[in-house]
Amino acid sequence: MKAPVLGTFLVGVAFGIGVTVLSLYAQKPGCFVTSLETIAEMGRARRAKEEKNKFLRERLKTMGFSDQEINENL
Repeated sequence: MKAPVLGTFLVGVAFGIGVTVLSLYAQKPGCFVTSLETIAEMGRARRAKEEKNKFLRERLKTMGFSDQEINENL
């Protein structure tokens, strides 16, 4: 595996093991499911914001603004 792929894989494995251990320790997996859903919702909100900024950046570019001006305002 290449280094970036290996790093991502190891982070995923560590996260999975950590969630499993916490679930077994607490014996309340519903609590952790709620936490994971919250984290997923935060990720979706972040991606939506990135898409909005991308759309605004393209729109401002077509209006004639420079990259520097766009970066200052976004």
